[in-house]
Amino acid sequence: MTLDQLQLFLSITQHRSLTRAGRALGLSPATVSERLKALETDLGARLFDRQGRGVSPTPAGEALRPYVERALDVLRQGQDAVRAAAQGSAGGVAIAATVTSGAYLLGPALAEFQRTHPQVEIRVRSAHSWDSPGLLLDGLVDLALISGPNTHPGLETIAGFTSPLVLVAGRAHPAVQRRSTRAELARQTWITSYWGPAAARFIEDVRTGVADAGPIQELSPVELVKGMLTGGTRISLLPLLAAQRELRGGELVALRFEPDVPRLPAWEITLLRRRNRVITPAAAALAEVLAERLPALCEPNDHRLIDRAA
Repeated sequence: MTLDQLQLFLSITQHRSLTRAGRALGLSPATVSERLKALETDLGARLFDRQGRGVSPTPAGEALRPYVERALDVLRQGQDAVRAAAQGSAGGVAIAATVTSGAYLLGPALAEFQRTHPQVEIRVRSAHSWDSPGLLLDGLVDLALISGPNTHPGLETIAGFTSPLVLVAGRAHPAVQRRSTRAELARQTWITSYWGPAAARFIEDVRTGVADAGPIQELSPVELVKGMLTGGTRISLLPLLAAQRELRGGELVALRFEPDVPRLPAWEITLLRRRNRVITPAAAALAEVLAERLPALCEPNDHRLIDRAA
């Protein structure tokens, strides 16, 4: 298989026409037929079936397509890396992050990164944790910062981090006046966001076996959740990083528990890249800085709040 053959194959799958594929690549019909025949001979399988004026991939063609896309993507990444090295520049990098991790972790880390790498162009894409894997696999971003662990075999974990979570309510909420039992917490109205499986298990453990458990409202981003807590009668599990300003000001209060309440979990954060993909110098440099700096950024800057929320 040659690069020209693979480019033609992918163009045919995209255009569903030998004529349009050849036109897109500036090839004559004779060259298109010759290259496609050589590729099919080399593989020992027919790759396209004719359908009216167009063509469609055979099962063999459908099986080949993701490998061709991956191979061409790796070659493009290699070309970008060579050009960046030849120009003495680290190039650019795209990263996806949740709103909360972007505001409280990625933002401060990027400010530090750009002081030492001013030539790197950084593109940040806001995305939910369940959308970021698709962005990585489609090649739309180089790195992703998600809540929860890596569960996709096509992705590689660069580093994992944790940050404290705290169960909070507005200062007028009755639960702030005394320690709550597990059943009392279960009967509250909850606002939930996704902070990883450990946080989801905590809420489930608190509510399990309580017949009259209160309702749950799923909501994001965290700034909206804090606004609803401040003026309402709900409780929520939030990153201490995101709630420390309101805790210091008294708008939110960390709830206290009786011993029957499970131990508070941590916010799980994972830095990901696509497996078996050539990483650009810019992405490698940013990943290194994030892996080094995020553990310190995950710690709230007021340690008294940790003791108070424990």
